[in-house]
Amino acid sequence: MNIRLLVAVVACCVALSGNVRAETIMSGTSAGLDEDSIALQGQRVRLWGIDAPSVDQTCKRGGKTWTCGRDAARALSQLVTGKTVRCLVIVEDKLRRLIVGDCTLGGESLSRWMIRNGWAVMNPRQTDAYAKEEAEAKDAKRGIWSSEFEMPWDWRIRQRTKGKGQ
Repeated sequence: MNIRLLVAVVACCVALSGNVRAETIMSGTSAGLDEDSIALQGQRVRLWGIDAPSVDQTCKRGGKTWTCGRDAARALSQLVTGKTVRCLVIVEDKLRRLIVGDCTLGGESLSRWMIRNGWAVMNPRQTDAYAKEEAEAKDAKRGIWSSEFEMPWDWRIRQRTKGKGQ
């Protein structure tokens, strides 16, 4: 083997190894906290890749208001409470005590489940991995897709500006 090629290969391997980090996995009995967060090992873990209606957010179905945010939170809680969940930590901000994780229950992604059942929408700033499931939920009018609703991020912005008297 050419010595220059060998040196180049070794240099690439060393450079790449600096970018590799150990994956942090959390696992244990969980409980639902709200519309897109679970409690795991005494910490709050936000589900990666989704945005669900806030607990206080309402939607309209058949001209009637319903508590879609509460229902989304209830669905997540019923799914995970008392069961063993495994999360790959994607973001951990110790200062803000924020953990965002890609979590699974029995090998199924909780984020994918929330979207497929119409309790959340895909967060396009994080991923487009759930586009198929979101389209299917929308077509089948599952969960929030069976109603008129404001995108969760727009609803939160409107709530903040409403509080400022605008």
